[in-house]
Amino acid sequence: MRLFAVFVCLLAQPLAAQALPKPSDFESRSIDDRSFGTIGWHIDNAAIDDPGILVVWLPGSGAMPFFQTYSDGSVGFSFPLELLAYREKVHFMFVDKPGIPFSAEMEFDEKRQRPVEIDNAIYRDGLTKDNLVGRTAIAIQAARRELGNRATRLVLVGGSEGAQYAFALAREVKADRVVGWGGIALPQYYDLIIDYRLQAERGEISRDEAQSHIEELYETIASVEENPFDTVKRFEGEAYRRWSSFGPYSAIQDMLSLDVPLLLVQGGADRNAPVLNSDYAAVAFLSAGKTNLTYWVYPNLDHFFQDTRPDIPAAQISRSKEVWDRIWSWINKPLRPVN
Repeated sequence: MRLFAVFVCLLAQPLAAQALPKPSDFESRSIDDRSFGTIGWHIDNAAIDDPGILVVWLPGSGAMPFFQTYSDGSVGFSFPLELLAYREKVHFMFVDKPGIPFSAEMEFDEKRQRPVEIDNAIYRDGLTKDNLVGRTAIAIQAARRELGNRATRLVLVGGSEGAQYAFALAREVKADRVVGWGGIALPQYYDLIIDYRLQAERGEISRDEAQSHIEELYETIASVEENPFDTVKRFEGEAYRRWSSFGPYSAIQDMLSLDVPLLLVQGGADRNAPVLNSDYAAVAFLSAGKTNLTYWVYPNLDHFFQDTRPDIPAAQISRSKEVWDRIWSWINKPLRPVN
């Protein structure tokens, strides 16, 4: 899985901007924890007094606030806007990454055509799988106490990097359902190897070049393991400390330990998280005789649910709403007893 930030940049037109979500749509709280520092968490206020599902979004990689503003009037989000389509019926929750604010004014790198991520020592030191699980679990416990019976059940929705630790978090907080979008079942290091092999098979690089890249990856893994707490050395844009936690972790182990309904959604043309990795989850569940995994593959969609076929009209390229509507239907299915 290549690292990236899940964000959508939109031009803030006067009328369109009124319909876009904004930080004031959320009620913000914070917790000062001895182990994890300050934990900011936020619940949308559309139906705060009504009963509904508590839906927690676990974002993809990158040091990006949930809400971003830019000097040209554009705005950005580190969550899919479709997630808020049913905010009148659910309690929708965000938990800040360590050292990253809920909203911020951002710079934009014109040369790379992407936002300049926030970078600080708190983020680099705190970005590990266990830290993200721990701080999110504390925030969810606080939200459950505040909402009480208004939180009818708990659903975790993780995108990309968020999908990697969603299942470990589900064990910690006893989630009722888990959705993983663009995630992986086997270690992220292995995902990178798959990517190089696929590049060779597509003719983008030679097989010799692929092997050379993989040998370099082996050397990097060894270096990370020798320096697991290093927050200065980087690989794929993130600190060694992050990689020592996420790189060798197999989400499939936590997935198989869960008996609640699980959903994996994957694009067959995903270049950030090759479908070959998540395919393993289906094999593992079938082999274990477990029936609580639902696995959807959209053969022609990429990591952002964009149709990659060259003959698709521009107006039909994005399939995001269609996919998220289907996910919401799955989330809202009545819970059934697990045998």
